[in-house]
Order: sequence, then structure tokens, then C-alpha cells
Amino acid sequence: YMEGKGGFGVTGLFKPTPTYRIEGDFFDRNFCFRNEQGKVVARANMDGWIQFDGMNHYQVQVAEGMDAHLVLACVCCIDEEFDEEHKKRKEERKRKEEED
Repeated sequence: YMEGKGGFGVTGLFKPTPTYRIEGDFFDRNFCFRNEQGKVVARANMDGWIQFDGMNHYQVQVAEGMDAHLVLACVCCIDEEFDEEHKKRKEERKRKEEED
């Protein structure tokens, strides 16, 4: 998560509330961004309809006032971080389908 009030790198009992928290299912690529008050300020999910060129496509919704560039950068990072896991899952599903 990203640090909120109180500065950068604060640890211990008095750690501040994060400015944004990213929650959801990263493996299934369906997650949201919440602000300090817990309100959803952005959503991202993999677009199941548009997967024609071997690239990952997402639907991203960003609330007014939220930094869209920050959201897109985080989505790209999360996608890249979990890309190997996604490939493994796809291969496993394919093998299971072929066995059945």
C-alpha cells in the first residue's frame, strides 16, 4: 500500500493509515483502489471480451479527483507481477481440458 499522513517509511505501532489501499483478487485480475475513508476511487478488471492479440486488456474506471496515471501505473505493475502466475494457471486449465 501507499503511505498516507505521517510521512514515508513510518513503522511500528503508530503507522499511519495508507492513502490508498489496493484490494481484490490479483490472480483473477479484479481489484479496486480505496482511499483513506474506505471509498472506492478506482476499479480494474480484466476484460474478458477483448483478448485477441495476446496482450492483457483491462477495463479501468477512475473516480473524479483520483489520479488516473497512478491507477494505470499500478494496474500495469500488478499485471506484470502476476503475469507468470497467470500463464501457469492457463497452462494447467488447458491440460485439464485436454485430459477430459
